[in-house]
Amino acid sequence: MKLHFGVGRLAWLSAALVLISACASASPIFGQFGVSGPGVLVFNNAGSNFLQFCTFANATGAGCLPPVTATGDFGVSGPGTNSFSVLTTADVGTVKNTSDHTGNPPFSFLPTGVSTTLNNYLTIASKPTWNFQANLLLPAACPGGNTASQVCIGPFQLNQNNVNVNVFMNVLGTLINTADNTTSTLNISFSATYNNTTIQQVVQQAQSATGAFNPSWAATISASAIPEPSTSSMLIGGGCLLALSQIRRRRRPATLL
Repeated sequence: MKLHFGVGRLAWLSAALVLISACASASPIFGQFGVSGPGVLVFNNAGSNFLQFCTFANATGAGCLPPVTATGDFGVSGPGTNSFSVLTTADVGTVKNTSDHTGNPPFSFLPTGVSTTLNNYLTIASKPTWNFQANLLLPAACPGGNTASQVCIGPFQLNQNNVNVNVFMNVLGTLINTADNTTSTLNISFSATYNNTTIQQVVQQAQSATGAFNPSWAATISASAIPEPSTSSMLIGGGCLLALSQIRRRRRPATLL
């Protein structure tokens, strides 16, 4: 028995296989991993606030050597969870240096409390299709207001912990897998510890042109699929079936006998 395929059926089959392959490969990124960097400087200059991360090459332990770069460096702390389990301590990436005012190159614009779109805020060298897009630098929140042991200023929450000061900052965004255009919600939680100091001293330094420097920082990056993976799979599957039916319908003769 011989099978005969017309040109129309071959074209439909080819389109169907391509669409099924594309639909099957859609994979929203989700999970959590950690990173750490060689230094970070917070400073104010002419009324603008700046957040500058050191590169591996210009970090001295006491500051970031000039000239200022557009991005700082970090290393991945270890394998993450779920989609991020592929990352290892050999992975490295970048984070953009930012300012709350425009016109300060090479700093990128990321104001506190204002919705924005800053593509590739973070990058992972081994994952060029992962776009860690920043959308909101959250204003810090101190539920009980500013106290002697906790102060919120701009995006920073400062906590006095004995003789040290712990500082936290959060960035919300979208993680886009440009390989298939799936998206996930993104939360980047930064932290640093200033040793043998007080909140008042850190704030005073950060509001100066010299700035408050810390020779190390860390961040936890979390991503959740939009919507949940099970729901996403159902929607993708339904969308693929609908698309296939539309392709097949267009291949049918205009008049049915």
